[in-house]
Formats: sequence, C-alpha cells, structure tokens
Amino acid sequence: MKKLFLIVLSAFLLVGCSTSHLENGKESVVKFDEGGISAEDLYNKLKSQYGVSTLLDLIDEELLSREYKSTDDENTYVRNVVSSYKKQWGDQYLTNIQNYYGVKDEDSFKDMLRLSYKRNEWLKDYAKESVTDKEIEEYYDSEVVGDMELKHILIKVDTSSTSSDSEKTEAEKKALETAKEVIKKLNDGESFDDLAKEYSDDSANKDNGGSLGTVKFNDNYDASFMEAAKELKTNTYSDEPVKSQYGYHIIFKVSQQEKKDLDSVKDDIISVISEEKINNETNFSTKALLNLREKYGIKITDSELKDSYNERFGLN
Repeated sequence: MKKLFLIVLSAFLLVGCSTSHLENGKESVVKFDEGGISAEDLYNKLKSQYGVSTLLDLIDEELLSREYKSTDDENTYVRNVVSSYKKQWGDQYLTNIQNYYGVKDEDSFKDMLRLSYKRNEWLKDYAKESVTDKEIEEYYDSEVVGDMELKHILIKVDTSSTSSDSEKTEAEKKALETAKEVIKKLNDGESFDDLAKEYSDDSANKDNGGSLGTVKFNDNYDASFMEAAKELKTNTYSDEPVKSQYGYHIIFKVSQQEKKDLDSVKDDIISVISEEKINNETNFSTKALLNLREKYGIKITDSELKDSYNERFGLN
C-alpha cells in the first residue's frame, strides 16, 4: 500500500500530463457515467491513512543514505534475507513479500531491507554516543572483573514445547536433584573433569572436563551464570546449582587475572551499555530516529502530515 501511495503521489504531482478530467476540472483516476474519483481525492485518502509511515520511510532513506554508504556487510545482509525467504516460501516468495510487506517487487523488498539495515546502524551508533562517562565508570566499578578461566557441568531440564506443566515441573525437579548430586560427589572428592564427562549435557566441552576456556566480563553468557562465576574464589566450585535459561550449572573457577585498567576496556564497556540501552530502554529506537531527523532539521510543511507526525511521536 505504501508503494501504491508513492505511485499516486507521483501521479498527483504530474497533474496536467493526462487529458482525463472530471466535470469539475479535477484530474481523474476513475470515471463513472456521471462523476468519478479524482487524483486529488485518492491522494488525500491515502495520505490520511498511510502518509506518515510512507513519509518517514522517504525521510529516513534520504538521511541515512547521507550517513552511510552501502557496504559489503549490508549487501550480504540483504542477500541472506532474500535467500532465506526464497528458500522458505519457494514459488510463493513474490506473492508473500507483496502481501506481508506491501512491496511491488523484489527490488522494492531489497530497498526496504536496506532501509532497515541502515536504521539499525544508526541505532547502534546513537546508542554508543549516548553512553556517558558516569555510566562507563559505574559499570567498570561494579561489573568488570579480570578474565576468568572457567569449567562447568550443565544439567539440562529435559522438556519440549509439547510438555505439560506437570512434566515441566518434574523435569525441573529432576535436573536440580542431579545437579545437587554432582556437587555432593565433588564434596566427596571426585574429579570435576570426570564428573563433567559423565554428567554434563554441554556436548561442546564435556569431554574436555567442561572447560570454557577464558571468559571475559562482556562475553555473551547468561547473566546469572556470570554473576555466580564472578563471586567464586579461584580453585573453587559453586556450592549450589546455578540456574540459567539452559538448565543448572556447577561452575569451577580455575584462575582469574587482574582487572584491566579502564582505558583498555572502555570500548567494550560502551558496547555492552549501548546494547543494554537498545534492548531495555523504552522507545529507544524511536528516540534515535527522532534524533536523526532533528540533526538534519527536517520541517514537514504539509499541515496534515505534520500534525499526524507530531501526534505519533507525542511532539508539541
């Protein structure tokens, strides 16, 4: 529908190129035996229903093309998405992208993907720029630790999407009991490496004694796992199972290095905080794109579209 709006907009701007008019002199798109529908009527109807959304796409396409040139990463992203949908939908690919995304053809779909990619690039850059020195220092003091060498034993909760509530409860109880059993065996002096090979459900490292290698403060581990690992002393293991989205862990801290100075980890901290802003702050993406438009001083001169824009974003 957005593409239709753009087509009608273009046609409306070219009033006079066609010789078809209604009795009142207006450019026509449909004629009846008596009367008809003018290009102006159609344009105003589409503008009121789809105008702001389409206008935002046009604005952001223009501004983001000034901020970012197309890159190999962008081209790869577009190519991968298109390939994925073609594989998923087969012969229905074109019909489905037209129905789901309101595009005319594959080129229009690719343009939409490129806009989405560039908006996301702006979002990430804006988030990084919004990180303050105070936030960096507070994060460094409270969250940053020296690199840790860790091992773990993972006991998964054996459920599926079709499991009933009672089955899920029973599986949770069984996993927790197994994790506690492993800790008891560790307390009795059994080898962590041997128990990892016997019990761990993490196939990537169970045969290597559960070794996770070096784990940094900003590695992508479950938050509860990382907090528990930070609290452990060197050469000790968790005395209670650590619950994460993957199941129950018994964590062993082999060693830990000294905490690095702030300057050497500052960029990593900014990346972590900016990602948290994107994921957790309400309407952060909206705020970022409003900032983009403010940067270029946009002024919407059509009063109806201006009112709709201000209403959408709660602007005065």
